[in-house]
Amino acid sequence: MLDLAILILFSIAILLFVLSFFRKDRTADIEKQLENISIRYMQEMYQLKKKIRLLEEELLINHQSSAFLKQSKSSSKQQLLKEIVERYEQGDDIEEIAEATELTIDEVQGLLLPYLQAEKEEGR
Repeated sequence: MLDLAILILFSIAILLFVLSFFRKDRTADIEKQLENISIRYMQEMYQLKKKIRLLEEELLINHQSSAFLKQSKSSSKQQLLKEIVERYEQGDDIEEIAEATELTIDEVQGLLLPYLQAEKEEGR
């Protein structure tokens, strides 16, 4: 009886061993899925880096152009202020300066205010 049990167990072992060769390997499927996910992740990372680079370039261009605009505005404002001060020193009154520069009287006074204050302090 013991021999029969050993023989049955041995035959079952051989049968299972042979079936294991025909059985589908799940680890290979999991490895393929993991590889596909990894490839997709790498592609998405590449696309994101590409978009970030484009955005950085756009931001840099916008920053440079805004700095240029600020500089040119500052330069034109200084030129306008210089013109206003020159006219004021020549004896033009504020109304005439405002009309010539196409500014309001308040704007001309606001631009001349630091100049007038410095002039008052020198006169003391």
